[in-house]
Amino acid sequence: MLTKFLDFFGWARANSPWMVHYCSGCCSLEILALMGPRFDWERYGFMPVPSPRQADFVVITGLISRKVLPVLLMTYDQMPQPRYVFAIGSCAFDGGPYYDSTSVVTNVPEILPPDVFVAGCPPTPEAILDGLLEMKKIIREKREARAENEGTWREILKKELEKNPLLSQQPFFVGG
Repeated sequence: MLTKFLDFFGWARANSPWMVHYCSGCCSLEILALMGPRFDWERYGFMPVPSPRQADFVVITGLISRKVLPVLLMTYDQMPQPRYVFAIGSCAFDGGPYYDSTSVVTNVPEILPPDVFVAGCPPTPEAILDGLLEMKKIIREKREARAENEGTWREILKKELEKNPLLSQQPFFVGG
């Protein structure tokens, strides 16, 4: 009886994933298009949440600067397991057109490897929706998140917390 109950929760979680939207670039405008009436992503079960503590995955939608990186890593660290990463656009991969700036992190996939990456500058809403459906499939299959075994995010977050201990005491309410 208990296994059927837990299976139901797994089914509900896979068919209605909650995401924390880490809006840091122009690709977030394509997310807004997905929310609108033409695509209506709520029909597919996607739900943005204002806190990482209830999210199934984080959506990185653009440029990550060196100043913002610790906040992104703290957001990811606050999410319950299993937690996944969904990256959108060339800025989230290698800095995009700002790759030569000293303030831009150009190796985000090495730090926090995405489970699903949607290429483009910016990608179309259709491509993002395909990526989100792939994320649902990953959650349904209960695959292990790439960032849990790969990436250097834990070491970088630890160094940032040593440099600035107040960072761990601040509540981060992304999108709220």
